[in-house]
Amino acid sequence: MSWSEPSVGGRRWALRPSPLGEDRPVAARIFSARGVDERFLSTGRGSLLDPGGMLGLERAVSRIDDARRRAEPIRLVTDYDVDGTTSCLILHAALDVLGGAELSYHIPDRFTEGYGLSVYAVEKAARDGVRLLVTADIGVRDHLAVARARELGLDVIVCDHHLPAGESVPEAAAAVLCPPQSGCEYGNKALAACGVSLKLATALLDSHPRRDAILGSMLKLAAIGTVADIVSLATPENRAIVHLGLEALNAGPHSAGLAALLDVAGVKAGEIDTTALGWRVGPRINAAGRLADATAVVRLLRERDDATARAGAALLDELNRERQQITGELLEMALARVPDPLPAFVVVAGPEEEGFHRGVVGIVAAKLREKLGRPAAVVSVIGAVATGSIRSLPGVHAVRALDAVSAHLHRYGGHAAAAGFSCDAAKLEQVARGLAEWVESHHDVDELDEIAMVDAIVSPAACDRRLVADLSRLEPCGKDNERPRLVVRGTPERVRVMKDKHLGFSLGALKGVWWNAAEHRDRLTSTREFMGSLSLNRWQDREEVQLVVEDGR
Repeated sequence: MSWSEPSVGGRRWALRPSPLGEDRPVAARIFSARGVDERFLSTGRGSLLDPGGMLGLERAVSRIDDARRRAEPIRLVTDYDVDGTTSCLILHAALDVLGGAELSYHIPDRFTEGYGLSVYAVEKAARDGVRLLVTADIGVRDHLAVARARELGLDVIVCDHHLPAGESVPEAAAAVLCPPQSGCEYGNKALAACGVSLKLATALLDSHPRRDAILGSMLKLAAIGTVADIVSLATPENRAIVHLGLEALNAGPHSAGLAALLDVAGVKAGEIDTTALGWRVGPRINAAGRLADATAVVRLLRERDDATARAGAALLDELNRERQQITGELLEMALARVPDPLPAFVVVAGPEEEGFHRGVVGIVAAKLREKLGRPAAVVSVIGAVATGSIRSLPGVHAVRALDAVSAHLHRYGGHAAAAGFSCDAAKLEQVARGLAEWVESHHDVDELDEIAMVDAIVSPAACDRRLVADLSRLEPCGKDNERPRLVVRGTPERVRVMKDKHLGFSLGALKGVWWNAAEHRDRLTSTREFMGSLSLNRWQDREEVQLVVEDGR
């Protein structure tokens, strides 16, 4: 079944077909339609793969062991987002425990170095006497910087996952750990960089007497990075990493730094799930790299003093509030600059000094994509250089689109859903036109907007605690394993606006909440179908089932 008439929020829906009849329990129909079996639902340590199956791992461990024996200086160089900073913390912890080498880390500055392993970072490491660089979440596409490192006598071990199909890894690297690379038979191609770092740490700690306890602590960080980087949660290993990490996060205890971060994020032990990591913890970590210095994250999560940790967490919280304000202002400006008629690929740009902040252009691009149903790029112009961030739709590969305009670009990279680029500001119009032409030549533009798959149509009475418990077996939910969407049919009652921007209402005994939907209040009285997901709302020691609405018609 599909819904062709316009919805309140402009979404298109389709019912996921199930081989089971309507007489079967709702959860059974959903599991059957998704092809879920007991292996998928198993999320224990048995789902964690042997790191030895990863191409390059033996060489990486050997080179690191050599560096430790020779007391060579080792430097970690990682990305400035959640995946990169959690990778840095995992590798730093492993090397700290093992000892033997002088250890340092460098996280590139978004505004002065840009994305990736830069020649600047390599040359700085050489000047500092470093002999071994270990990258994480960057490096696999940075052939020039890796080659420069070899010229300067530095070995580079790359831990990454950003490798488009058919592309090669840096030949000058001492070892490359990247599951998508040609020749790698590792069973999980969808690891985040923090997952790759966890595999390296696992191998390095193989004979350590406290290995299991140390890895249990590292799984907390790997869970945060995996969820925040929006990698697939349909692979058994990624599901296990997140599940085990959530168990450890909910059980505690935590270091002073992690405890302080969870506290300012409003996340309580026993209630931490993928939503909390993706929407509360992750944004506060990312805020440092977006607006200031991502090394603040590493310092905080390595901190053992309570007072210092509280101050560091408060800084991230304040940066996140600032990021939210900047994002809201830029979204308004970006929407005002959307071309009419709407192109197949939306590109909006403006000077950084007028509010097109490089640290938030990716977030705003994602919001444009959601509102407009088109792949979108938001571009910050600084002098003669334009730096943009793309968020794309399923089926529209962001890097392939950039390949089509690569002649106009200084550098670019990313993956199917998200990418970044820089170019001469004077060539931005050609880039925008080329991106739109590429989409038009490869896709049906009228069918670009994503269809939301609905798992079942139910009555409000069916939305009880038992159904919530049954569906929770699909956790952890995320990319490729979304929280089940239901269409609940009923007449809304007691409709109210909350905090001037949200809607609350009832469908019989079922409570509904529709975030940031106050503008739809008048249409709610004639809406009879609500698409969303079920959750347990905990408030003042009370717990009740609620429907978190995404759209209605």
